[in-house]
Amino acid sequence: MLDFPNFPVTVELSSLAGSDISTIIDEARSLRADAFNIPDGILGRLTIDPIVLAFRIREATKIPTIAHLTCRDSTKLGLAQKILAAGNLEIDGILALSGDAAERNVFEIRTPGLVELIRDLNSGKFLDKKIKSPTNLKIAVAANPNVDGQVKYLREKEAAGGQFVQTQPVFDFETAEKFLDAAKKAGIRIPILLGIMPLKNLKVAEYFNAKVAGITIPDSVLAKLAADENCGAELAINLLEKLKSRLDGVHLMPLGKVENANKIFDFLKK
Repeated sequence: MLDFPNFPVTVELSSLAGSDISTIIDEARSLRADAFNIPDGILGRLTIDPIVLAFRIREATKIPTIAHLTCRDSTKLGLAQKILAAGNLEIDGILALSGDAAERNVFEIRTPGLVELIRDLNSGKFLDKKIKSPTNLKIAVAANPNVDGQVKYLREKEAAGGQFVQTQPVFDFETAEKFLDAAKKAGIRIPILLGIMPLKNLKVAEYFNAKVAGITIPDSVLAKLAADENCGAELAINLLEKLKSRLDGVHLMPLGKVENANKIFDFLKK
């Protein structure tokens, strides 16, 4: 099972649509991280199976991996088969997600049900029947600090068996503080790894604001990127300087820009 240090910094790798994984292996080898996250069909697009890729990344780097698993594409049985595969390949953890909607969707169970499914397979059972060999997977759950009402749903996922949280990215202190205060007030006990995305440039920031639901980038950040398109890592570090004392860890989404991720990682670990 994934054994985190006191202040874990996880890093989400780029998504991959082809079967040749050499470029993403190179990216992973260039990154510093306590664990890597492997996405699953972001925005409903085709990507290589995250469990297979998580295995190959761990094999190549010796760094723990967390595979994303979504309710979108599989029945409960299909999800259980993927979880068993993750256990067999000794993946370290799974981030249980609903998943971005695609052209066709399954959604037989909700995310708390997926969390319960992983918990049950870790306990050696499926549909109240014993299985021969249980899995040993750390269970991560997600939350979006940019959206009101997330803490109530997070409590449901924690109750189902979630062991730590990796959030969607935040870009301003007020949003982060509001979410952390709400989580504390609600009695959330599992560690929260706050999502941080060092923006590559203004164009990327405008795309996220316009096209990606649940992501809000303030005008003040857009203005700074307009003045200096290379300030993404600096903006992230400035935010983390204000927040670090309140955090259990950080989840980085560097959008493939290795130098940004490593710069932030080094700041957090010094």
